[in-house]
Amino acid sequence: MTRLLQVGSGTRAVTLDLDITYVIVLALFLVPLLVFNGIVIKPFLKLFEERHERLEGAVQKAEAMLAEANEQAQTFEERIRVATEKGLETRARIRSEATQKMNGQLDDQRKRLATKLEGAMSELDKKRREALADVHVEAEKIAELTASKLLGRAL
Repeated sequence: MTRLLQVGSGTRAVTLDLDITYVIVLALFLVPLLVFNGIVIKPFLKLFEERHERLEGAVQKAEAMLAEANEQAQTFEERIRVATEKGLETRARIRSEATQKMNGQLDDQRKRLATKLEGAMSELDKKRREALADVHVEAEKIAELTASKLLGRAL
């Protein structure tokens, strides 16, 4: 193959002969390159790919664990909410029952005290009337005594 090479102001023809040395040089270049590729690059790429797959697997596993943890947290929060609601309902029911029981007892006590008070008032009224009767009798006796002392004679 002949090629023209222009250098400076003149043109010169360069001839390249293709012979077996070029093939040998090419083989000496390609064979070590292929061996290097087989011994170093392919194992490195395989190792790199395995590492990448393990990382991806670990990331996916971590994401799955995070999703599961979030799900468990939501379940836990729901259970806490339900338990809180049940607790509040139970507390309200117990408070209502206790209030009803207390109101019933208070009503019973009020009725008992009202009955007792009515009896005491009746007794007091009876005693008052007796006392007034006694006072009236005594007042008449004192009036007679006073009159008899003032008049100096018995009435």
